[in-house]
Amino acid sequence: MMKRLLLPPLAAACALAMSAATPVRADPGDFGAMPGLWKILVRHVANGKAGAPEVHWHCVDEGADPWTTFAAWTPAEGECAATDQQRRSTSLAWKLTCKGGAVASAHVDFDSAKHYTGSVTVEGHGEVTQVEGARYAACTSPQD
Repeated sequence: MMKRLLLPPLAAACALAMSAATPVRADPGDFGAMPGLWKILVRHVANGKAGAPEVHWHCVDEGADPWTTFAAWTPAEGECAATDQQRRSTSLAWKLTCKGGAVASAHVDFDSAKHYTGSVTVEGHGEVTQVEGARYAACTSPQD
């Protein structure tokens, strides 16, 4: 079963920004990540103190758009806009500007087709949300 990730409001705004912004278009097949069941570890770091990791599972379909599967690991909250979106075969990066003036930088980087790391860093606030994903297995049903 796919679970939504619950993150701090500013970091959580990424998905809304990603869905509201026009993503850089490229063939999803050229993105270097395998479809399947992904185990995702999310860790919030505030003022240098890391919280306990949260484990989430996410099934990625063949041909899925990387912007909606790997850059949208946060649920929509708040009013934010993604700008300066950059997409390469093994990475996604963007800036996030939210109502109230907060600015964040976000990225996901793949070191293989089965593993990535990423983060959302709130500028000037000492807040970082770290994410690490590893492909675990093939998806076995629509409920994965």
